[in-house]
Amino acid sequence: MPWMFPDAVLPVPASLMTLLAGFSPLFTVPSFRVFCGLACGFLAQSGKRTVCGMLTGAGLSRLWPHDRAHCFFSRARWNPDDLGICAARLVIALLVPDGEAVEVLIDDTLFRRRGKKVWAASWFHCATKRSAISPV
Repeated sequence: MPWMFPDAVLPVPASLMTLLAGFSPLFTVPSFRVFCGLACGFLAQSGKRTVCGMLTGAGLSRLWPHDRAHCFFSRARWNPDDLGICAARLVIALLVPDGEAVEVLIDDTLFRRRGKKVWAASWFHCATKRSAISPV
């Protein structure tokens, strides 16, 4: 089923459009169109996944001005944190059986921690220093 863009028709499989539709509340209508185009280009691009590469992968490089995609990242109204949470929920909904627990692991080794009672506060591995463990 082709997905209509203002100045291009992008053949998006219905299964992919179903997945992308879950992200639509995070964007304005124009931003969602750009998001869908870039997502398709990201998946189709076999080379570098730059903004221009994604436009090429989607077949939009000659149909859209490249600044449309650049403006999506620099000026469009959407929140990357909301997008990440939405993607995580989608992955969980598709891959984790209902009622199963989900364990989330966070690596905080480079977080800045301070205080007398914080173990290893302000210490991390820095490969550019002489010693293996260096204070911040």
